Amino acid sequence: MSESVLPNHLINFSEQSLLKLPTSFYKDCKAYLNPNDIKKIQKAYSFAFYAHTGQKRKDGSDYITHPVAVTEILLKLKMDTDTICAGLMHDVLEDCNVQKNNLAKIFGDDVAHIVDGVSKLGQIDLQSVADKNANNLQKMALAMANDVRVILVKLCDRLHNMRTIEFMPRKKQIQKSKETLDLYGPLALRIGMQDIRAELEDRAFKCIHPMRADLLKKAIKTSSGGRKRIVQQIRKELKKKLVSNGIEDAAVKGREKNLYSIYNKVKSKHKPFSEVLDVYGFRILVDTVDDCYRSLGVIHNYFSPIENRFKDYIAIPKSNGYQALHTSLLALDAFPIEVQIQTRSMWTTANMGIAAHWGYKIDNKSGVGAELRATKWLNGLIDIKNSSSNATEFANSLKRDLDSNEVYLFSPKGHIYALKAGATPIDFAYEVHTGLGDAIIGCKVNRREAPLNVVLESGQTVEIVTSSWDVEADPSWLNFVVTGKARSGIRARLRSQRISSARKAGKFMLESELQRSGKSLKDYRGSTLKRVLDSIGVSSLNKLLTELGSGKRTGNIVAERFYSGLKIRKESDSKKIKPVFIHDNHIEGVSVVFAKCCHPVYRDPVIAHSDTDRGIVIHHKRCKQVAPFISKDPRYIPGKWAVNTKNHVYTAKINVVTIDEMGVLADLVSVFTKAGINIEQVNTKNIDSTFASFEMEVDVEDLKELNDVMLKIRSKKITTSCTRIINEK
Repeated sequence: MSESVLPNHLINFSEQSLLKLPTSFYKDCKAYLNPNDIKKIQKAYSFAFYAHTGQKRKDGSDYITHPVAVTEILLKLKMDTDTICAGLMHDVLEDCNVQKNNLAKIFGDDVAHIVDGVSKLGQIDLQSVADKNANNLQKMALAMANDVRVILVKLCDRLHNMRTIEFMPRKKQIQKSKETLDLYGPLALRIGMQDIRAELEDRAFKCIHPMRADLLKKAIKTSSGGRKRIVQQIRKELKKKLVSNGIEDAAVKGREKNLYSIYNKVKSKHKPFSEVLDVYGFRILVDTVDDCYRSLGVIHNYFSPIENRFKDYIAIPKSNGYQALHTSLLALDAFPIEVQIQTRSMWTTANMGIAAHWGYKIDNKSGVGAELRATKWLNGLIDIKNSSSNATEFANSLKRDLDSNEVYLFSPKGHIYALKAGATPIDFAYEVHTGLGDAIIGCKVNRREAPLNVVLESGQTVEIVTSSWDVEADPSWLNFVVTGKARSGIRARLRSQRISSARKAGKFMLESELQRSGKSLKDYRGSTLKRVLDSIGVSSLNKLLTELGSGKRTGNIVAERFYSGLKIRKESDSKKIKPVFIHDNHIEGVSVVFAKCCHPVYRDPVIAHSDTDRGIVIHHKRCKQVAPFISKDPRYIPGKWAVNTKNHVYTAKINVVTIDEMGVLADLVSVFTKAGINIEQVNTKNIDSTFASFEMEVDVEDLKELNDVMLKIRSKKITTSCTRIINEK
């Protein structure tokens, strides 16, 4: 804290310098805090009061009224002393030039940490997620993952700002309201704070769409006015049935949906107001879990349940800790109602969320319910951060991961996992463990094999099939995974694969250059290699090879430095380059990729191309992609096939022209079937009224097998021609 900003006596408070707490504020503190705690809060209030002296809010009131109002919300949640202190001082770092380390000296590390996290979050502008703003979101999320009180204070701060938003310029009102709907509402839901979430969303909705909110409010009032009698009758009937069956302490209450949730249902499900509003909600509160299930049996016995509208969130809680039994019924005169059945402690948790518990730190293992489930999600933020290449990617993953719709899935051992709706087996694998996601090669859903892009449904058991060797991530997975953790994990693997491919390509390029003088990388070791790397200006050989393969350096210039290292001269470029040997689809231990433009097969004349993105790519020698560069570009090296020790299949592409008559394709397929050759793909095209062409991709072991089957195809009476497609024109 700068001494030029605050009086010296505020650096070390004395008893005489403390201000008296406002009366109502003091009463709220006294209700559950001890005198020592209140003294610390008084100290924080005095600090904030002096720090904000002279500052005004948009409505003209002293600025201190805002942190006091925020803290009063926290007091109603019965938060701990450090959180209350942080609430009072949540703006001092941002607005008063106070330093975090000075705050820590006076109030402790926890208070300083919470205030710093809230300040970081306050700097975010979600309308433009630039690196700076995304970086703030990343810092906030990680601070929140370590201590959830950061978001509790920020939610209360945002709630008070939304209550006084009418004093802000209209453009700012819209911006803050959109932020609230995009980030703060979903965050409140994630940590189970339903009451705060509902008020935040309703106020933001009214600000962005005041006319729609007004119309909807009037529609609700009109609709509920005409139903009061029947609703009262149903409530009494529910209570009567519960008491008569021995559940005497049950409370039956009406449950009204908030404006924004009704608006969303109308908008997303394209339902008219009348259909949405006709469903009235009731909440039954009891003392025990056993009474919850007994109450369910009672009301199902007297009223008709609606099919497929029952959900048991007690046995399988939501990820934010929410627990209840949900059912829909047809009550008196077929009047549709929704009923939620909870214990009173579940209802407290549903409204206060993680604030209903006292274990705020992530390393506290003793918590239950909302705390453990919410903190599990918060812990996942650290995994997403570790897999993200930059803050913007992290911010986008976090916003995507805040979707509230979920499916509940089982592992083969019976563990329950809550995932975002639309999740796939890859999302499930990354949710269980990052290592499982990195090793996935297949899956079984309900014991049956399923594709990796299948959309999972609640109640399914998912088994992940993994590989014991390294497997590459497929970029197409990003088109269908939905969770931030999976997307970040896949992107991290793709980045690693690109680096690996570049390193392999760089090694291939450098070896081919050194080969011109009869040398290889094996000739450079110890001090000789270090001297060469120092002269080039890189710290390691791996880094050099990666830069070479990614095009940041050129092979011939790097090779010259290596020649100098051994004090030899580069021989003439005209010297014939030795071919590289392809053994079991590897060149010197590095796996190769077969080009899809020309589809080379074993024993074809081939060229090895050092490609920046894909590593070493094998082309047919006559392929137009490589033919012009042979002997001109060091990245294109002749290849020779070594004897394979394993069986491999290679995809070849052929074109067959036949007479256009019924059964032609079946005749062609039978030739491949008898030869034991798999057909990967067939594209057909009518040339004219007499002839048709079939472009086929087939799997063969070598050139001989391909030539043999093509000879059989040519021998058919229906065949006009059968040619190989190798991209040579």
